[in-house]
Amino acid sequence: MEKTLGDMISNINLDSVDPYLNIEHQEHKQTISEVPIDIKAKNPSAYQPNMVSIGPYHFGKPHLMPMQVDKQRSLIHFLKRSSVPIESYLDKLKQVVTLLRESYEQLDHMKNWQDDNIFIQLMLIDGVFLFEFLSVIRGNQNNYDYATHDPVFGYEGHMLIYDAVMQDLLLMENQLPYLVLSILLSVSEGLPEQSVNGVLSWMMFAPKKGPGLHLLDMYMKGLLDESQPSKEKEKDEDKSHVRLSASKLHKYGIQFKRVQSFNGIKFEKNTATLTLPSILINQHTVPRFLNLKAYELRTGTKELNSYIDMLDCLIQSANDVSPLCSQGIIINSLGSDEAVVEVVKEITKDKERRDVDCMSSVVLKEMNDYYGKVAAGKCRRCNE
Repeated sequence: MEKTLGDMISNINLDSVDPYLNIEHQEHKQTISEVPIDIKAKNPSAYQPNMVSIGPYHFGKPHLMPMQVDKQRSLIHFLKRSSVPIESYLDKLKQVVTLLRESYEQLDHMKNWQDDNIFIQLMLIDGVFLFEFLSVIRGNQNNYDYATHDPVFGYEGHMLIYDAVMQDLLLMENQLPYLVLSILLSVSEGLPEQSVNGVLSWMMFAPKKGPGLHLLDMYMKGLLDESQPSKEKEKDEDKSHVRLSASKLHKYGIQFKRVQSFNGIKFEKNTATLTLPSILINQHTVPRFLNLKAYELRTGTKELNSYIDMLDCLIQSANDVSPLCSQGIIINSLGSDEAVVEVVKEITKDKERRDVDCMSSVVLKEMNDYYGKVAAGKCRRCNE
């Protein structure tokens, strides 16, 4: 029976702690959550795995079951290679089962995962699959014990399915606690914690950024290169901000140059050069960025949103794509410039209000100032 307002009032405990205020207590809790319903409703397929489930949220869906066979094969290979009995891994995971369970939002309301033993088995088999799959592309020589024609863990088969599987592994609801992989590696290799973090950081696309919360968290850290020092931040929002497209910037003499990471985003006033990292535009770009946006919304950071806002300014029409493609900043796998514009429109929908402290916002303001001076200069020359 639903609680009445009277019941709710009578059960109020003034000594209870608001979990949203107790930041320290929440540090290791609910790091993996479901995408909010209102966000998911706008594009449901962007948040659903197509080939592989990781963790409890999507486990057991019929179209994902074929990969369970490959997960089992990966566990057999892993155990044979490590020569450590499976009980050692299960026992170690059981020691932290409370932390692992608390990593997932709403897990206590899911009947299938109330048994700790079943939950730990899920952590083991999904953790091993992640470790094995990521090891192939990251050059782990141990994975040569798979057949060369293996469709998942053999190099050639792996390359064929890599993009599709990675798309699933970077979904917000399809994550596994970092602690699981850390335990698997420390037990199997006997490595100290620092070495474990180094290996996992490399495997999870964020060199020297570990430990993290899960693969999506590590991927975003590597993407944004967040540990690097940032430039001096602007404190006042520029209300006269102009939406400067790439073609317009190019017309006023601004050049584009590709850099390796998001941390390299900057505007060089002396050379009138905007430096940007490359972005691959293909069929996986929209769901990947939507999941990154949803995750960043939960963490409270805005660096990625700021970059997306920059893309929204730079790419307003097909004319803006060519100058960015020519410098390798946009890698277009969709064929047409118009298709790139449509992708950018999708990933920039419902973006958060610009945070003027973020690097991309600072760069936009610098270019806006430069554009204003150059445009004003041209107007003066025209009137002379």
